[in-house]
Amino acid sequence: MNKKPLFTIAAGILLSSVGTLFATKQNDTITSKLNVDSVKTGKALYENNCVRCHKLKDPAKYTMAQWPGLVNKMQKRSKITDEQKKLILSYLATEAKKEK
Repeated sequence: MNKKPLFTIAAGILLSSVGTLFATKQNDTITSKLNVDSVKTGKALYENNCVRCHKLKDPAKYTMAQWPGLVNKMQKRSKITDEQKKLILSYLATEAKKEK
């Protein structure tokens, strides 16, 4: 059996994996930057909108399984958009109580 085609295939897979690794690293950096910006914006929205009606709740008081239901209940009253709700939830996700 000729091993040259098998070697060529293996080398091609290896080289494409290296390219994917570098691209993934760059994408992770971009995504991280977007996430940091989203979290900062979400925190500002949380602090500025939720405090209008009640004392701010400590984000660590609830788990991420609980926060969406709470935020959904308040969305109409606070007149936040779906996009603003997503940003608020992105902030709460970073501070929420860890599930056991």
